[in-house]
Amino acid sequence: MKKIFFITLLFSISLNSQEKIYEFLSNYDSIINHTVQKKETLFSLSKKYGLSIDEIIKSNPGIQIDKLKRRTVLVIPLKKRNVAKDEINNIVDSIKMDSMLLSDFKLNDLTKEKFKKIDFELVFLAPFKLNTIVLDSVEDTEKTLGELNLTTISINFYNGVTYAIQELKDLGINVSLSVYDTENDLKKIDQLNSLDLNKFDLIIGPFIARNFNKFNSDNSSLIVSPLIEEGIAIKDNVIITTTNNSLKSSRVFDIIDSEINLMEDQCAVIISDSENISSKSKLISRFPNAEVVDIDNENLFVDPEIIDSLMGFNKQNWVFLETSKTNVISSVTSLLYSQNNNDRKIRLFSTVSSENYENSNISLEKLGNLNFIYPSNSKPSTSFEYNNFYENYIEKYGNEPDRISIKARDLTYDLILRIAVFKKFENSLPYGETAYFQNKFDFTFKDNYYRNRSFFILRHRDLEILEIQEPNNEQ
Repeated sequence: MKKIFFITLLFSISLNSQEKIYEFLSNYDSIINHTVQKKETLFSLSKKYGLSIDEIIKSNPGIQIDKLKRRTVLVIPLKKRNVAKDEINNIVDSIKMDSMLLSDFKLNDLTKEKFKKIDFELVFLAPFKLNTIVLDSVEDTEKTLGELNLTTISINFYNGVTYAIQELKDLGINVSLSVYDTENDLKKIDQLNSLDLNKFDLIIGPFIARNFNKFNSDNSSLIVSPLIEEGIAIKDNVIITTTNNSLKSSRVFDIIDSEINLMEDQCAVIISDSENISSKSKLISRFPNAEVVDIDNENLFVDPEIIDSLMGFNKQNWVFLETSKTNVISSVTSLLYSQNNNDRKIRLFSTVSSENYENSNISLEKLGNLNFIYPSNSKPSTSFEYNNFYENYIEKYGNEPDRISIKARDLTYDLILRIAVFKKFENSLPYGETAYFQNKFDFTFKDNYYRNRSFFILRHRDLEILEIQEPNNEQ
């Protein structure tokens, strides 16, 4: 009898669940099945079909959110039904209001400007280290190219550069590209210094600070440090494209200060490693009664029982995670997620800029549950234009674009367009901020070098990553 009851109960639950799915899917015109291919993710599928990640999950309850299994068959709803007439009127009214608010707002688009220069000489220097790859060994070659190392970073960046060059060609701009392997060797840098650098409009690289400084010691041509700021020797021909960490951290502190004024009696917990002592001190000055947990640098371990004992009930718990170490971020977010409930609300912040927060091993669901706020150089995109780029990139290069290749595309596209429109890079500075797939740029000349002052403050909400719009007051 109990067995029959249990089976009946399961059947009832199953029917109820299916009814909810059918009700959700009824809002769409058609439904298709999609078989998950290698390397596909919820994020890539959302871009492919123009859906939100939440829509895909609701259509497929029970799927593994963090990592899709290959050959899994997913239900994909397509094209929402037409909304009711009163909803359309509301949308029209909203658009009219937005148009009034944005009437004085100018979105910079260099492609709409007149080009004063259309022929370019570009040089790209990167540590491909091709001399270390044993081409006779397929297994060794595949292993090298399958890991994140200087070689794969260089190749991915090169792919982004060449993609941008093709796009520029479609606009009528011709870019002649010269590529050199620095081999991450100072002797090789000495050899490359014999190049006639004056003929180049722009030099991108080297990637490594010591190589960059060595190469640029006797150079006066415009040279770009594409990925790093730390350790770069400052000269008036240097362009640093990664925004200063102190500026990003300062903007997050501004947000924290404004939030403090809106809420009293929050419980603060600061989890910090030895590399972020400065930000820890600034947080303690704002929260003198905060509980502080120092990360053990040897085993990078945070004791769950200690964290649990520090959380307050019936109040908001603000946790500040001051680290860029992926394994610590992953373990702490999982720990906080498990403790977040109606009786103990937890919000997560970080003033540390790190792309590691968007690592595939760190759950979007957990970060969204904690309303995580942090600074970043880039922001994931789900736009129609990015979706086209994503598909074209895979078709052209055989793999998905990563953050490096997208940065290379966005950066190369922006720098060449700036010079194409203004003839000289320095003349483009008053033009202001430009935005692309995942990166934005607003260059200024300060402290005797060019630097980018644009970045993102991101907030996770559910499965979405949203930008917090904060004005940039830096001159």
